[in-house]
Amino acid sequence: MIYLLLSILSSIGIFIAFRMFSGYEVHTRHGIMINYLVAGLTGVLAFQPDLSWFTSDWFWPSSLLGVLFYVIFRVMARVTQQNGMAISSLATKMSVVIPVTIGLLFLQESLSWLKMIGVILGLVSIILSAGGSVERKDMLWPLILFAGSGVIDASLKLFQHFLVPEGDFPMFISNIFFAAFLSALIHHLFTSERKIRTNAWVGGLGLGLVNFAALYFILRSLAIPAWESSVVFPINNFGIIAGSTLLAVFALGERINTRGWIAFATASASIVILYISQ
Repeated sequence: MIYLLLSILSSIGIFIAFRMFSGYEVHTRHGIMINYLVAGLTGVLAFQPDLSWFTSDWFWPSSLLGVLFYVIFRVMARVTQQNGMAISSLATKMSVVIPVTIGLLFLQESLSWLKMIGVILGLVSIILSAGGSVERKDMLWPLILFAGSGVIDASLKLFQHFLVPEGDFPMFISNIFFAAFLSALIHHLFTSERKIRTNAWVGGLGLGLVNFAALYFILRSLAIPAWESSVVFPINNFGIIAGSTLLAVFALGERINTRGWIAFATASASIVILYISQ
């Protein structure tokens, strides 16, 4: 449970880092690119792996996953601009149904009434937490965002289950982030805004550290034999909602409306139910 808690806290750290991007006027694409580089270097410097990872069975597949990381980030930016933050948030968080479905159908994970109730309550909390008015415009890009986010999460479990031993987690994560960085760098070289300001380096540093931690701890959580991915992913997702609400209220001084508190309550209830169902 400690790894799952650390994953949730690290993911909330990502939320804080993005808030700081806005406050300090960090160019988002620049900060994201630096973040990928920092996250990749974190695994190399902290765990000092040997060069055998280049010949591992997971090297090229995980490189493709890294490319998908950046592609989905760009899709998320487009959806936020065209459809609004509410749709973007919904598409990303509702994608938790994809790894849950993969776990149940292909990994023979258990299904119980408690687990179903917990997931449904969590999905309700996601809808409530989206806030704002959700307008149904062109839904193609939100659907791509939904599918891509779900595929990324499901891929992490499949990699952990079939290809990546626990001792390779740091190299596996670093490889994903290095591939994402190269994708971002290639895109960066073809844009007009190529000058990277100091605040993007600082913001990218902070984001990269918590980003590596979030991915590392979710993989460690998925590797625990007693925990099924159809429980780990929902608890992680809904825990971020509950934790972000508490952070907004007690650390950032934000006022949460009734809808937000109901979202917090349903997310908290879903976590308890899913924990009991395990």
